[in-house]
Amino acid sequence: MSQLSPQPLDATQAERWLSGPRYRRYLGVAGGDHSLALEVYVWNSRVAAAGVVDVGHLEIAVRNAYDRELSRLFPNWAVDPRSGLFRVEQGVPRARALQRRRNEASLARIADARRGLSSAPAHPAVVAALTFGFWSSLTVGERTATVWNPMLRRAFPAGTARARAHDLVSRVVRFRNRLSHNEPVFSTRTGLEDRLAEVKELFELINPDVYGYVAARSTLGAAIGSCPVPGLTSATGLG
Repeated sequence: MSQLSPQPLDATQAERWLSGPRYRRYLGVAGGDHSLALEVYVWNSRVAAAGVVDVGHLEIAVRNAYDRELSRLFPNWAVDPRSGLFRVEQGVPRARALQRRRNEASLARIADARRGLSSAPAHPAVVAALTFGFWSSLTVGERTATVWNPMLRRAFPAGTARARAHDLVSRVVRFRNRLSHNEPVFSTRTGLEDRLAEVKELFELINPDVYGYVAARSTLGAAIGSCPVPGLTSATGLG
């Protein structure tokens, strides 16, 4: 394979690549320096990639913790057509209607996850194919009596509030989506330091031992620390 030498990009090429608004965002933090703006963009990509790896480890921990608790009452819920997990309703008619809509949405997501798998996929394969958003939908308020109280609260330390667990998972899902789309990590809207604190908090609630293992091997802190613009972010990674 031939060696490629790095070729400079002029501002017009960069804008066509990144789009005008995105390019100008990086140009702004680089003080109008075109070359530095591209360095910041490449740095941001490295940070996002390292962050996706760490959040991916957390997603696996969350889904397996949730699956363990769901499966205690509803074994093989992801593949068993007789499973009643997403048919349970409790409360007044309005509450039942909200739960029913949530259940229908969950069943639709499971059907989507099964597409592309074998004609008779194993339970772990379906669980692995479900999106992070699916898991975050299991702790919404209307599922307090049907899913949180009897099952998912046991995935967290005693006394963990459903609202806090749901908020953390939802925020981490949104953060993961921003990282996956290579959005700027230095934005005050994104709040990198706060988002990493939420990843740490959720990870330590779900599995503190695994958190320690992942944090010790994370490349995120080094990626953040290599920022070409001093002071652009003060976050230091998962540790």
